[in-house]
Amino acid sequence: MSEKRKKYAVFTMDVEEFTDTECVSNAGVEVDQDMLDGLDEYIRLLEKYNIKATMFTVCRTAQNLKTKLKEYISRGHSMALHGLRHIAPGLMDDETFHRETAEAKELLEKEFGTSISGYRAPCFSLNNSKLNILRKLGFRYDSSRLDYEKARHTEKIDMTGFQEPVRDIFCDNGFFEFGLPCERIFGQKFPISGGGYVRLGHWSFVLPMIRKYVGNNDYYVFYLHPFEMSKERAPSIRNLSLRDRLYLKMGLRTYRMKVELIIKMLISHGYTFVTFDELANLMDQRVAAV
Repeated sequence: MSEKRKKYAVFTMDVEEFTDTECVSNAGVEVDQDMLDGLDEYIRLLEKYNIKATMFTVCRTAQNLKTKLKEYISRGHSMALHGLRHIAPGLMDDETFHRETAEAKELLEKEFGTSISGYRAPCFSLNNSKLNILRKLGFRYDSSRLDYEKARHTEKIDMTGFQEPVRDIFCDNGFFEFGLPCERIFGQKFPISGGGYVRLGHWSFVLPMIRKYVGNNDYYVFYLHPFEMSKERAPSIRNLSLRDRLYLKMGLRTYRMKVELIIKMLISHGYTFVTFDELANLMDQRVAAV
């Protein structure tokens, strides 16, 4: 396979506590379980295949897991930012977003001794105004673009003026937007990058969509949350809608198996596993060669 046709896959986790899950947070209840053992389970699975994770981490969670995260970083996994707090940026004005993101970036870099060059918005809630703030703050990449109108809180990021060297990867003057892939089914887009979409979707539909996408494209990204890989039983929370109760319970027992099947599929299609920091370097080279 030529360098031009090299295929890359990135495995990520939004490292947050169970109480940060949107429907749990909105319920305003106290939950004792953080279910952060799911991070360990995920890293254990990825390392089985020599895959390095990109960990988009909420600041509070990072401080609670400082020793563990430092160990994972020393083993080649990459840390990025998932917010000072787990609040959708769409619920903040630009000034608040600028202040909190700058504070979080500085805090993580100081405490972990590593460069924080990447960002992912809680709920994928980012617009162009806030994307420009990330660029001004010195971030090299963002991974908040989910082009799926039915997602709650998700905002549209307009890629006008960006190059697209690879489908779903956008570049402008050394800054990258790493989108989360969708595939079409019955004429409609559907997210195939993980989270609840892959966990809750009927596997007989989801698996062929992922297989079609990875067979025809050179880039794939997967994400999930600690509770989705946790060995703990998710706590029951009253006063949630049926949709939210299903989101917190369904598909958890089989999700690890699905993630591993996706990894094996990517291997069979010749993908190389990288972190987003590594992918940014590779895409810099590809753009420069054009």
